[in-house]
Amino acid sequence: MEIAAYSPQYLPALRALYMVTRTSTFTWLDSSGYQLKDFDEHITDDTIYVAVTGDKVLGFIAVYEPDNFIHHLFIADDAQGIGVGSKLLATLYELNGRPQILKCMVENENAMQFYFSKGFVEVGKGTGPVGDYLVLRNE
Repeated sequence: MEIAAYSPQYLPALRALYMVTRTSTFTWLDSSGYQLKDFDEHITDDTIYVAVTGDKVLGFIAVYEPDNFIHHLFIADDAQGIGVGSKLLATLYELNGRPQILKCMVENENAMQFYFSKGFVEVGKGTGPVGDYLVLRNE
């Protein structure tokens, strides 16, 4: 597995991964309106790094660099549990050496466990249009 900076060749796979993974992960939300173009609309000012093996996209991380705020960390369903998310987080830290911050939906228990296992701690909480979330930060 390698981590690559975003390039347009990955766009079709990223759109599909984003739509499919949102549907399979956020089961408590109505996914009937999800579309492939959501990726383009939800990731505007972010820098994207892509985990790939061969020509297969395994996952991506999208970060707003001025704040080092992770807007999205999505891993393909069939690539979860093999270190893809860990490698994406580690790559981001290697590139800038700064603490990372993100919001994680409370109902997304697998993601919460993942982030806590990576040293993230709760630094805030809130409620957004799609539910309760925790603000998490790591050093």
